[in-house]
Amino acid sequence: MMIEEEKLLGAALAEQGDPRIELKLQRVSGSTAVNEGLLAGLADMGVMGAPSLLIINEKTRGGVKGLAGASSFPMVLNTVLDRIKTLADFTPQDRIAAPAITAPQNLCLRMAAEKYLGDAKKLDTNVVALPHPDAMAAMLSGTEVVAHFTNAPFAQFEADDKRVHRVLSSEEILGKSATFVLLAANTKFVEQNPKVSAAMVRAMDTAIARIAADPTKAAALYLKLEPSKSMTPAYVEKILRDPENIFSVAPGGVMAYAEFMQRTGQLKTKPTKWQDVFFPFIQERIGS
Repeated sequence: MMIEEEKLLGAALAEQGDPRIELKLQRVSGSTAVNEGLLAGLADMGVMGAPSLLIINEKTRGGVKGLAGASSFPMVLNTVLDRIKTLADFTPQDRIAAPAITAPQNLCLRMAAEKYLGDAKKLDTNVVALPHPDAMAAMLSGTEVVAHFTNAPFAQFEADDKRVHRVLSSEEILGKSATFVLLAANTKFVEQNPKVSAAMVRAMDTAIARIAADPTKAAALYLKLEPSKSMTPAYVEKILRDPENIFSVAPGGVMAYAEFMQRTGQLKTKPTKWQDVFFPFIQERIGS
């Protein structure tokens, strides 16, 4: 949003002596739509989670790669039941909401089940697919859902309710600052437009620096482009200032996902290093 609104891509291109062009955001729903847009040439770049990147990279044999990390906001498993302190406390009747069976949240839950319960599939039958707003409402109303694996801003909304406590964070499974979403790009586009692609990474760096330097302004910009009845500028600023929530171009947790996905059959082979599924522009950054 900041790159589009403040014309940071054009500025980065101008700095390197190239003609200005600007980023145009197109909002779609879900990683499937993003993947279809990239593969059909309807979009040059798209935002997705690390698991989606690993899958589409393998399916297209490198036809889509990561351009830059974006946010490293943790995913958290919240519950309203006092008796649930760890994953071992869930009974077969306890329903856990996640946005989709293929979502990073559910993948992280399976990784946690393998780590703490000895079986990645142990909680599979507990999971129900619900969009975050519906899942939060169901959990807080005490209906069929007792826990919700979610992320900002819903994690913050739920934490404001005194009945809610955290069971698990993705940081425990993937490591601190694990990438939640990243920017991927069509390889053909990058090969044909290397200067634009390099400028986009620089624009990402600039945007991240501006958010950190002035979260008040960043919060106002966010709500200008994404009006909300439930969040004030101060609330968004609080999320941006939370040290758990990090914007980072260097990706994290990619290999942790890859190792698990290959072991459980979601990938045929795993990359030898995270750089294998990213373009050269950030390969010297410290990632994982």
